[in-house]
Amino acid sequence: MTVICNSSPLIAFYSIDRIDIMRQLFDTVIIPEAVYEEVFLKMNKSGTAPDFIKVEKANDRNLIKLLELQLDHGESEVISLAVEKGIQKVILDDKQARQTAERMGLKVIGTVGILMLAKEKKIIAEIKPLILKMMEKINFRLDRNLLNNILNTVNETPV
Repeated sequence: MTVICNSSPLIAFYSIDRIDIMRQLFDTVIIPEAVYEEVFLKMNKSGTAPDFIKVEKANDRNLIKLLELQLDHGESEVISLAVEKGIQKVILDDKQARQTAERMGLKVIGTVGILMLAKEKKIIAEIKPLILKMMEKINFRLDRNLLNNILNTVNETPV
């Protein structure tokens, strides 16, 4: 499966040294140039992305400008690139970006959804320690009630 991904999920998985989860779930992760710059040029001094992550240019400047009225540049490029390439699945965490993508007919998954999918596919045994580590390392924000609902859904002990 090919997906188009925004910065925050990549940053979250890199922060806990588990980018391998994305590698195991997706054949190809496409990122627009803005995401590449944010994740691999600012965070990773070598500027290199793993081989399963491909950088592509979002070309529809009009759509990007329109989306940027409500979203940041990276999110706008993710959605625009998905529309341009006809790829239905995007990885976004920001609520407004997720809603915008869904209104445009895209299927959205976020960082927590990826963890839930990884547990379902037995790539990981538990999501709770990984979410807690993300919260500690990068101040990953997740409402406590929502977190407990998610943990209940995947049969893990609430916090």
